[in-house]
Amino acid sequence: MDGNRLFDSKTGVEFNTSDKARNTPGQEIWLTVKAHLATILNAADYDRWIDDLRLVAEVDGEMVIAARDPLSFDRVNGAHRHAIQRIWREHDHARRAIRLVCWRTAPQDLLEIVKDPWEVAAPAQEPKEQAAPAEQKVASTGAPLMTFDTLVTGEANELAFEMARRIASGLPVGTLTTLFYGLQGTGKTHLLHALKAEAERRDADCHIVYLTAEEFLSSYTDGVKVKDTSQLKKRLRAASILMIDDLHRISGKPGTENELFQNIREVTANGGHVILAGDKAPGDVTGFSPRMVSELKGATTVEVGAPDARMRHEIMRRLADHIQTGHPEFIVTDDMISEFNAGIRGQAREMTGAIWNLYTEASFGARTPTMDMVRKIIRRTEGDVRQPSIELVKKAAMKVFDISKTDIESPSKARNVVYPRQIAMYLCRELTGKSFPQIGRSFGKRDHTTILYAHRKVAEALAEDRELAAHVKQVNEMILELQAAGMN
Repeated sequence: MDGNRLFDSKTGVEFNTSDKARNTPGQEIWLTVKAHLATILNAADYDRWIDDLRLVAEVDGEMVIAARDPLSFDRVNGAHRHAIQRIWREHDHARRAIRLVCWRTAPQDLLEIVKDPWEVAAPAQEPKEQAAPAEQKVASTGAPLMTFDTLVTGEANELAFEMARRIASGLPVGTLTTLFYGLQGTGKTHLLHALKAEAERRDADCHIVYLTAEEFLSSYTDGVKVKDTSQLKKRLRAASILMIDDLHRISGKPGTENELFQNIREVTANGGHVILAGDKAPGDVTGFSPRMVSELKGATTVEVGAPDARMRHEIMRRLADHIQTGHPEFIVTDDMISEFNAGIRGQAREMTGAIWNLYTEASFGARTPTMDMVRKIIRRTEGDVRQPSIELVKKAAMKVFDISKTDIESPSKARNVVYPRQIAMYLCRELTGKSFPQIGRSFGKRDHTTILYAHRKVAEALAEDRELAAHVKQVNEMILELQAAGMN
């Protein structure tokens, strides 16, 4: 093993090679990989399993990552190793392999050369300073902490936001059990962490317990193995606020469900508040007993909806601005964000992932991003863009302008019909790869010269007519949304 290829968690790798691609500091890549992982894993999984990992050495072309103990090693190796390897190779031009080791059972030659990475990483004790304002704090990943100040709100989540704030403020909300539900990646975990931070800020004596359902399952299983679950019960039942995230993960596990049900009842009986987060409304859940379903139906239930285009734009704008505070060259324009918004389908998680990938593509914020980088990330994320059909383009225009299929194919000369029809004709020629005669037949058997005229008229006006450009963009975005929904 080459001692020059070893490093601790504070310093970068000094590689003895002339290959420029391999000179990117390994620790810098690792921090970026962790930041990427933080966008695709829930906060509890990241905090418990990923944040504690240490990159300790490069051995024979492999990057060695250490887990502190056998439990952490087993968990990461079983659930996250492939994701770590894939993301590392995305960010490492040399595309080195990853080898995961358990530090307690690591090879002796590694232990002889590398110091305990956790001991090295421990900071010296310093006098405590006054806490910084929430908006100035950052998580260990470099991403903003999950607080109410950093949560982007809109029509999709404003009710859930107000509910969480009321609970954090100790205001009455109807029942002592609250269920937030919605698709994965819509911000439920952010909401729970924000509630926790605000409640603790308001009342230092407030005892809050946050667990993912998977962590609850693991703790309960460990207790069952030794025939003693009293520690878990003691921990949960002392909570002023008990939070269980990703509730759906314990569906179909009757023993775990029964334990959770009993703890919910005990916490609420003592005046505590139970907050659950899952992916479905009570009437749609499966795999739970009638008793648990009844408990969920009796809870105050609030949906966390998918972010709309404005919220998605704001999510990316805030993260890009946050990164730029530490990397002045990382200037992300609104046009770049709009390109991401139109090209990448998904929730908040996918949007933050797009910005972090742009940060990596721009040499970890050292270079100014370009539109070519943005399009490269979109292709990598979404794959090759499918050509829409003529019918899909027409359907998108019909939705944007609220007109019928009969209208768009009719001979009507009314402006509210002609205008969207010409935009649809223009986009059919631009996007579908079909000929003017083929497009004409789909629009009420029109002559190809009609389609040619519409295409030229729109193309010539686009550079000067901002309203027209905005409408063309709207229809284009609607095409992508319909494709994401499985239409073509």
